[in-house]
Amino acid sequence: MSKDQTQLKAFLQAESVLTIATGDACGSWSAPVLFVADINAEPFVLYFLSSANSRHIKSLPVDGAAAVSIYSDYDGNWQSIRGAQIHGTIEQVADAERAAIAGSYFARFPEIQGLIDSPQTKQEELIGAAFGRSHFYCVTPSFVRFTNNGDSFAGRTEWQL
Repeated sequence: MSKDQTQLKAFLQAESVLTIATGDACGSWSAPVLFVADINAEPFVLYFLSSANSRHIKSLPVDGAAAVSIYSDYDGNWQSIRGAQIHGTIEQVADAERAAIAGSYFARFPEIQGLIDSPQTKQEELIGAAFGRSHFYCVTPSFVRFTNNGDSFAGRTEWQL
């Protein structure tokens, strides 16, 4: 990776929602999930929590190939448009790695840990139980396109990883 990834990695650290795109016999599907980035891994990886029974997980092909996208909220200034389009693989995290990833994930999203450990309402109890039965998944990118209009209109940098 010869191109500098500093802006991309800062972007990944600042954002919290990625959208997973998959497809199955019923057609294309996308789903937003909360994620945490490990920008120190080479290449960087993204972790999210999801149910093994969710459509976006069940529709992954055997090789785990999928696309994900991450975009910042638009604030009325075209120069603020930033986003990443990523192609790669999604795999369930091994049990041996789960504790470390959970630590990073719940440090970033303590409210999710709160739903699991200390629900305040019946609805939170149901949501927390669902999260508690979920698994961590890892997105390992093979291609990344980072758009940053702050650099130039439709300014893009691409990496094959």
